[in-house]
Amino acid sequence: MAIKEAEMFYKQAMSFLEQGKVDKSIKFFDSALEIDKEYVSAWNDKGVALMELGKYQDALNCFEHVVRLEPGDNMAWYNRGYVLLILKEYQEAVNTFDLFLGRYSKKDDFYKYALYLQAQGLYNLKKYDESLKLIKKALKKDKKFKEARDLMELVGKELSKK
Repeated sequence: MAIKEAEMFYKQAMSFLEQGKVDKSIKFFDSALEIDKEYVSAWNDKGVALMELGKYQDALNCFEHVVRLEPGDNMAWYNRGYVLLILKEYQEAVNTFDLFLGRYSKKDDFYKYALYLQAQGLYNLKKYDESLKLIKKALKKDKKFKEARDLMELVGKELSKK
């Protein structure tokens, strides 16, 4: 009974999130989590909602909760890395994306963006050669990947200063 109730709150939260009613969705995620404190999807999606509100530290806490509950949840690792990058925790973000890329078997857009985001972290750490290698891998996946091309230009400028 309680699990069904938590699931009902979760579905309502997702509906509000899809409608752009982010604050309302968080209340429903919280209701689901009051019933089931180990509801991984609710923790993850609450983190996504908090990111939309710019509450990055709170979002990170949600993703940290997910990886503690379910260390194999690849998307929680991806989200964790993304938030760490926003919070300018570059080395931790790079390490997190390294873990994600080592475990994530699908070579889809998440893989491509993780390569790019890890390269962004390395760029911010002034590790330009390592960043360039990852950018090239991302561009192999998608030759038209604009963000990666833009980052490659920035890296090229830094490398030419040496």
